[in-house]
Amino acid sequence: MKNEDILRSVLEKDEKFYWQVTGSVADWKFNPLFLILTLATLGIFLFIVKLFREYHSYTLTSSRLIIISGILGRKVDEVELFRIVNSISTQGPIDRLAKLGNIRIDSTDKTGIVYMKKIPHPHEVRDSLRDAYTQARDKRGTVLLENFR
Repeated sequence: MKNEDILRSVLEKDEKFYWQVTGSVADWKFNPLFLILTLATLGIFLFIVKLFREYHSYTLTSSRLIIISGILGRKVDEVELFRIVNSISTQGPIDRLAKLGNIRIDSTDKTGIVYMKKIPHPHEVRDSLRDAYTQARDKRGTVLLENFR
């Protein structure tokens, strides 16, 4: 089953689709270890990394972040946007050259922490995610309570 088929089955009628993103292997040409392992395994290493990154997709809608993962089997997880507490994007030196990065999403639901790895243009993706979860909180009237000591 393709990711599009899974998304069609889980999206609600009034839910707006914003974007879908997967990990990228654009960093392979900047990372010497990647080059060595790719050459040593005749490209099999790069193929496996590409499969792993592409078969982890993240879809943002107006009410949730849907995570679909797995190469042979599939796992579909969802994080309600109003439950997202924080998001952080990071880039290392190689990631900056490749315009990739990681995003960490903290939520109050059972999913807890979600890591989006090797995402193209991570700061823009995180900004868009932040706008969406702020809107979802406002729409729902959710207020975050923090522990003050």
